[in-house]
Amino acid sequence: MTTTDVPDYYAEFGIGTGDSAEEIGRKLDREHRSWAGKASKAPTSDKRREAEDKVRRVLEARKALTDPSARALYDQRLARSRKKAPEPRAPRPAPGGSVRDWVGIAERHIADGDLQAAEYELRQAVHHDDRNAYAWRLLGAVHQDLGAYQDALQEHRRALQLAPDDAANHVLIGNVHTALGDHHTALTWYMKADELSPGDLATELAIGDGLYASSRFDEALTWYEKALAHSPGHTGLRDQISRIWSLRAEGTMITHPVSRRLVVASEEAARRILHCVDQGLAVRPADPDLVGRLEFYRGLAAESLGKTWRWHKSMLWVLVPAVVVPLTPARPYAVFVALAALALVAWIGFRPRWWHTRASLPRNLLTPPQQSWSRA
Repeated sequence: MTTTDVPDYYAEFGIGTGDSAEEIGRKLDREHRSWAGKASKAPTSDKRREAEDKVRRVLEARKALTDPSARALYDQRLARSRKKAPEPRAPRPAPGGSVRDWVGIAERHIADGDLQAAEYELRQAVHHDDRNAYAWRLLGAVHQDLGAYQDALQEHRRALQLAPDDAANHVLIGNVHTALGDHHTALTWYMKADELSPGDLATELAIGDGLYASSRFDEALTWYEKALAHSPGHTGLRDQISRIWSLRAEGTMITHPVSRRLVVASEEAARRILHCVDQGLAVRPADPDLVGRLEFYRGLAAESLGKTWRWHKSMLWVLVPAVVVPLTPARPYAVFVALAALALVAWIGFRPRWWHTRASLPRNLLTPPQQSWSRA
C-alpha cells in the first residue's frame, strides 16, 4: 500500500506507528526471511521478481524506520504525501448498474494461482475502461505466464501508450522478448527501465540475466554486483556471480585432445585460475556443485605449479653422446660425457607440471581464442 509519492511501510508490513525500533526490526526480519524464501522457490520469473522487489522494499523500510532520525523524516514525508494524495478512481459500473472491481478481483485470482479466472476479470476491466494502463499491464503479465506471448506484447504496448514512463511495464516487455529468445531486444527494454527507475533490484537482475544469456559475462557481472549491493542475502544472485567466475577460470584452461580433460598449460593461466576461484568463493555461493567445481579448478591450478620429472622424446638426442662416446677411442672421457648427458636429461625433465602439459599439446592449442575476461 502506497500513497502517490511515499510508500506506506507501516501499512505494507503491518507495523504500528508506536512500535519501537527493535519491534520494527523483528517484524522486518520475518518479512525478509519470508520473501527471500519465496524468491528462491518462485515457480515463474515474474513471481521471483515480485518477491525480489518485496525484499528490496523490506530493506528500504529498514533504512527508513529503524533509525530514529530517518524515521522522523520519513513520518513527515508520509504525512505530507497523504494530505495531497488524490481520491482513488472508482471503477466504471458494469452492465446493470452495479460496480465491480475487476482489477482487484483479478489480483486475488493471481495470488491464488488461478490465471484463467484472472484473465477473464482483466478482459472485463479493459473492456469497461480501456484507458486503465495498470489493467492492460496486468493482463499482459497474465498472458505471458500462460505462454500467449504475442497477446502479452500487444497488451504491454497498449499499457505503454497510456503510461510511457512505467518502468515495470518496460521490464515485462523485456521478459516477453526473453521468453521468445530475443535477448538483444530484451536488453533494450531493460536498459530503458533502468533509466526510468534507476537502482531497482528487479531491473538490475533482468539486465544481468539478459547479458548473461548473451554471453556478455563481464557486463553481467557488473549488474549482478550492483544488485547484490541492494540485496546481499540473495542466494541465487551470489550463485550467479560465482558461476561467472567459474566460467572465467574454465575459459583459461585447455581441453586436452587425448584425455578430453581440462588442463593448465602456463603459469599465468594457473595464477589466473586461482584468482578466479578466490573471487568465486568470496561471495559465498550456496550451490554445492558450484563450490565443488571451483575447488576442483583450484586443485588443478595448484597442482600445475608443482614440479615433477617426465620423459620427452627430445631427450633421446641428449642421450646419444652417452652411448656413442664410450665406443670411441676417447674412452677416458666416456664416464664424464655419460654423467653430463644424464644430468642434462634430469635437468630438462624436471619442470613444473604445466610445462610438461604444454609440451604434450599441439601448437594450435597453445594460443586458444582470447576470452572476454577483462577483469580476471
